[in-house]
Amino acid sequence: MAGDTSHGSVPRGEAALLARMLPHLRLGPEVELGPGDDAAVVRLPTPRLVVTTDTLIERHDFLAHTTTPRWIGQKAAVQNIADVAAMGARPLALVVSISAPAGLPAAVFEELTIGLTARAEADGASIVGGDLGRADQLTVTVTAMGSLPEEQRAVTRSGARPGDILAIGAPRLGRSAAGLALVLAERVLIRPGDDGRPTIMLDRVQDPSAAQLVRWHDAPDPDLSLGWGGGRRAGAMMDLSDGLVRDVGRLARDSGVTLDIDPHALEPDVAQLAGLASELGEDPWAWVLHGAEEHAMLATFAPTEVPSGFRAIGRVLPGDAGGPGVVLDGEPIEGEGFDHFS
Repeated sequence: MAGDTSHGSVPRGEAALLARMLPHLRLGPEVELGPGDDAAVVRLPTPRLVVTTDTLIERHDFLAHTTTPRWIGQKAAVQNIADVAAMGARPLALVVSISAPAGLPAAVFEELTIGLTARAEADGASIVGGDLGRADQLTVTVTAMGSLPEEQRAVTRSGARPGDILAIGAPRLGRSAAGLALVLAERVLIRPGDDGRPTIMLDRVQDPSAAQLVRWHDAPDPDLSLGWGGGRRAGAMMDLSDGLVRDVGRLARDSGVTLDIDPHALEPDVAQLAGLASELGEDPWAWVLHGAEEHAMLATFAPTEVPSGFRAIGRVLPGDAGGPGVVLDGEPIEGEGFDHFS
């Protein structure tokens, strides 16, 4: 798709694929040289570059019949831009490598590009290059780059201090986990539409919010600008990717503190999912506490400095004798979040 598309191997039809994909790329003014040569050239607004990468793999990270290529592209962009934003950096450019089985319709590549580009553009970044290759299953790898001003510190996971507020940059949690539960219960079938608007077909589901929850799981849409906006004032920050308890535990460990989650602050989150959880025989608290792939900004702030867009969900305490950790209203929490190798 860019830069150098000669390695990998989609030996026949690569030029035709690129001809369908490239028109969907919209390059920002910082891109001096975009796709088409051996590499892209991007003008950096500062000399401080923030870089991250992540991969989505079919049958591991998504099931093709329960999502769409456009949503896969959006999700791939979100999960990488979220990591850049969580450092307090402004996203700048993305490089995308797509590997797929031979014979995959060209429309899939085109729709992936549309989803990637739309999300990148929404956050002020450009798709500047990548690679096409052949694989046994569809795989999308994104490398995201962002910039930090000279005078600004990178917001890491190690800056939480006792007395701070734990906050989340999302109105509700657990939505992605609820959507995943519908997928795993085989209650969902997605039919892509010609206009890019898919039909979500639900089997034996009464909850009126179910389709929106599937949509949020397949293509989460968090406000990532909170990272390079008010999040720059955070003591510590990361994106919520592997579940609230697991990720709060990472902040606690790296900062040497105990983080106490307030269950009352999460009661509205649980209440909105209770109906669907009852239908599926699931625990909505598990979705809220352990659900992955939200990608919202999770941060700590001084009590008087919680910015708009964040809501308080807990407090930072000194690390106890047993070492740093995470508790729920002072009590241990059962269960863990997502583990890539479990």
